[in-house]
Parts: sequence; structure tokens; C-alpha cells
Amino acid sequence: MSHVEGNPEVDIAQARKRLDELDRQIVRMLKERVSFSALVQSARISDGGCRTDNQRENVVVRRYHQRLGPAGRDIALSLLRLCRGRDPVPAFGCGASPARRAFLGPAASVSQRAAELLAPRAGQELVPLDTLDDVVSEVVDGRADEAVLPLENSLSGPVHDSIRALVACDEVCVTAQLRLPVDWVLAAAPGTHLADVDTVASHPHALAQTRKWLGALLPRTATTSASSSSSASAAGLLAPDAAYEAAVCTRRAAEHYRLSVLATPDTSQVPVTRFALVRPAAELPAPSGDDVTSLAVTVPTRSLTDVVECLARNRAEVLGLHTLPAGKARHLLWLDCRGHAADPRLVRTWVELSAPCDQLRMIGTYPVAGLSG
Repeated sequence: MSHVEGNPEVDIAQARKRLDELDRQIVRMLKERVSFSALVQSARISDGGCRTDNQRENVVVRRYHQRLGPAGRDIALSLLRLCRGRDPVPAFGCGASPARRAFLGPAASVSQRAAELLAPRAGQELVPLDTLDDVVSEVVDGRADEAVLPLENSLSGPVHDSIRALVACDEVCVTAQLRLPVDWVLAAAPGTHLADVDTVASHPHALAQTRKWLGALLPRTATTSASSSSSASAAGLLAPDAAYEAAVCTRRAAEHYRLSVLATPDTSQVPVTRFALVRPAAELPAPSGDDVTSLAVTVPTRSLTDVVECLARNRAEVLGLHTLPAGKARHLLWLDCRGHAADPRLVRTWVELSAPCDQLRMIGTYPVAGLSG
């Protein structure tokens, strides 16, 4: 930029003119970026994935942060919100921005329904992601205020990926839970009949929950774990080169993707999935009067009986216990005990458990959940 000696008003005028030119260029480039981002999002959704690519967004945020410092991170997060069709920042005078809540997508998944129902906040933004690790990382890295994870199902048992992700991360805790009935259906592209179905796809947990029903309905049909969620399997039916003819998904997903429902299971045995609301770790909440405390412990196989004896000796009311392998001759135990984490009896139990266990971490203390439709 040229400099005119002795005339600051001319300098300011020229600087402002150049600033206006730069602003126009920035706006033009922003519009172009939003357009290309929309193309990528559409392609991901068409492939049965989620709109949001967590790993790619991490790269963008780090790039801006490295080049512009802390302000660059805020710029990147606002830019990514703009590319999702959201307001980049909350309007002035409107208070805090709505909570961003991550869940396992894509649209119309069981997790989305849980994210809508579990301790909802006004104006909350739901963020679908591809994997359960991504869902937890979204909270840890500050891109989401909270997340919803499936913990266990009444038929297929614990969701190992969720439990391992929570146990491995000290930065988050469980603050609430919800038990949600799941209405599975067998869906296919319009015009498909049961006789046309050779392969059925879905998430492994959905297949496990409907295995007996599918075996009786289609005894000669193969099953395959095709995607990150049952909803993604439903979306995959719309692809021209789909490797399967039908999917186990929720009725909501079938309606969302405009699929035909070929069959429904016996409604007298509806599976129920337990979901957890995850937030950044904080101080213990006040007791609600009817709480559950979740604890994760890693213990040598030879000490499993010591854990059971400790729980019995302290009369801990165990609501749930899941055992996962944790390497050679070791187990990871997820314990749900009735009571608040500050209850003296539970505190005494935790202290005694620290002797036979290699690691012990409280995952959260929160109100006992009921059913939701």
C-alpha cells in the first residue's frame, strides 16, 4: 500500500479502502468454502455417513490455531458452524449459545432419539458423528458441550466401545441416563419383497437383538455388520451398488429414508437401550434422593472374587455389573451401584476396592432413569 507523507487522513482513507477490498474477498471466499463444504457433506450423507467429519474438523481447527493462536481456534469453530448452516456465533444480547450435543449418527439413528429426549435443553444443536470415540472426543476437545452414548441393551448386553471410551477418558463423566425402548423393523428399498432378500445388514447390536426373529423369518438369509449404526445401514440401501437387500433399523429411520417395512418383530419383547449423558468432568452433583453411581475398575483375574466379597461385605446394592477383557489375565469391570458417590457406605466400598484393583475410577453419579417412549 502506498504511503502519503504528512497527510494522515489520506492514509486512513486508503487503508479503509483496502480493508473494504479485503472484506469483499473474504466474503467471496467464505461463500465458496460453504459451497464446497456442502458438496462434501452431501457426498458423505449419500454414502451413509454423517455430515460431520470429526477428524477433518480437527485438522482445520489445529491449522487455524497454529497460525493465528487462540483466536484462530474460535475463528475455525465459527467457520465450521457456518459451513453446517448454523449461526457462527450467538446473537448479541441473547445470552449463552445453545448447547452442542454429539451423538452416534447419521440422522434418524436410535442415538439421535435419545439425544432429543435425555435432559433436553432449549435450542440445543445435535451433532451426528461416525464413531463412539469421535462422540467422546467432541466433548474432550471442546467442540461439543455434551454427548449421548449407548451403554447397554436389555438383549445384547453392554456396548463395549462406549464403556472403553469412557473408561479411557478422565476428562468426562456421566451426569444422567435414559432407558429407551427400540422399535426395530426390517426395511428395504421400495419394491423389494421378502423373497428378494439374501443379505440383511445393520449394526452388530441391532443384529444381536433381532437374531432369533430374523432366524425364524429368513432362515437362509445371511447377515452382515455393514456400518457404524443401524440408521447408516438403512441409508446404504439407497445406494445403487448396495451389497445387501434389507436392513434392521428403527421405524423412524425407515420413514426418514422412505423405505418399505417388510416385517416387524414381536412387540411383547421390545429391547430397551440405556443411554448416558456425558459432560466435562466437574464437582459431584447434589444427591437427588434416588441415585446410581458408576465405577470402572481394572482387576487381575485372580482378584475377581475379592471384588465380589468387598461388595457383599459392604452391602453395596449392585444394579449392574459388566465384565470386559482388559489384556492378559485382567478384566475391566463396570459397576452400577445404588446410591450417591458421597454416601459413606459407597465411599468405604471404593476405598476397600482400591486394594485388589489395579485402577479405579468413578464414571459418574446421577439420578436413576426410567423408561421413555
